[in-house]
Amino acid sequence: MKISRKAAQNFNSRKIKISSLLVLTLFLMSLVPFAIAEESGSQDRTEINGETKTESNTAETRTEIKIIDGEKIRFRTEIKDSDGPIKVNVRSRLDAKNGTATTKEEIRARFQANREELKERLRILDPEKLRRLQALDKVAIDKIAGFNKSQVEKIAMLSRARQAQLTGMNKIEIQEKLKEIRIKQVKNADDLRERVLSRQKIEIAKKKFEEAREKYENAREKYQEARQRYSDAKESGNEEAYLEHAKEVLLRAADSIIGHLEKIKAKIEENEHISEENAANIIGRIDNQISEIDAIKEKIRVATTKNEIKEAAKELRIKWAEVKHKARAFAERVVAARVEGVINQAEVLEKKLDAALAKMEGQGIEVDVSAEVAEFSVLVQEAKDKFSQAQEKLKQAINVTDRETQKSLVDDAKSLLKESREALKDAHEKLKEIIKKIRESGQELEIDEEAEVEVEVDEDNVESNEE
Repeated sequence: MKISRKAAQNFNSRKIKISSLLVLTLFLMSLVPFAIAEESGSQDRTEINGETKTESNTAETRTEIKIIDGEKIRFRTEIKDSDGPIKVNVRSRLDAKNGTATTKEEIRARFQANREELKERLRILDPEKLRRLQALDKVAIDKIAGFNKSQVEKIAMLSRARQAQLTGMNKIEIQEKLKEIRIKQVKNADDLRERVLSRQKIEIAKKKFEEAREKYENAREKYQEARQRYSDAKESGNEEAYLEHAKEVLLRAADSIIGHLEKIKAKIEENEHISEENAANIIGRIDNQISEIDAIKEKIRVATTKNEIKEAAKELRIKWAEVKHKARAFAERVVAARVEGVINQAEVLEKKLDAALAKMEGQGIEVDVSAEVAEFSVLVQEAKDKFSQAQEKLKQAINVTDRETQKSLVDDAKSLLKESREALKDAHEKLKEIIKKIRESGQELEIDEEAEVEVEVDEDNVESNEE
């Protein structure tokens, strides 16, 4: 990336460095108070002993806190009655393990060592991760200040919106949530596929879909023709023709149901955003439904009386009522898989966007798009959250037997997927704003397609290289 005026570049470079140094210094200062408790790693130990004495209208509380290396800090609080003063004395006595007093110079040296260790902790982070940490507000920074290196790094790997969600919790909740979070290093959205299918397998599935669609449309067309012949035979009073065309109507209806199910099945087979296990489960369920409809078709074929045809028609009607909403759940699962693919692309793009902006800063190019990037992150996270909620609704819909519950769950999932898509559209518009703002500054956003970034993934979509 070329910059026309070198002087402007140098000025911007100094400005960037000063700004970054200021943010970094503030971050480090907020971490120092927690450094003592963290210094010895797994050997850190804090002991608290206390006693309370009460005499007439005065209460005195003494607390002794033993921290690293046997050092002690003692607090004495004296509280008089409601009309008297409240007096708090804090006395620190630092005793080393060998019984000798620790000097102020040694304390300062310890603090300085801790400060350097914290600087080193940040130094190993990539610039794009550091950008996200610097974007955290003071409250969030205070919460994570005492976290260990791996916890801070994992937080740094998350998107801005995900960091905001996390730091809205208390410290214990954050640490527990961090244990559940899984990170995967990827080059592009293809690396987030639930399964990898060969080109041949995808082509076969696509061919099956075209065949199923043709079968479905042909069955629907022949169904309409059969209904007309059935209606004519019924009006004419020709009992034999009436029975023949009634059977034909039912067989074409059954074929259209099967064609519809086979279309969904083919789409499941070709989709790489549905895991092998889930795909096998759904395909197995669809095959069972097709087998049951084939069994009803056989009853229709061998029917010889009006009552037998009526019985078969009733059975097919019940089966369709059972399959209808379940088939909708299967179909929406295909839609959800497509939405997931777009979300994956947006998540990877967000991280690559941060990397590109960090690179620009490193070159002394300053374009303030922080607010827009934060909004983009929020919209992508909203899309992901809505998608996850829809996924859960569809899982329930596929497994429940009550039709009304099933219908309600599918309707909810469909609505959530729509909201997810809308959030993605808004994210796209926000991205266009970012690019426009960068171009108006005389620069171009360069996304490195080959660079690897870390993204948060579900448990089923993580490899052994996780954090």
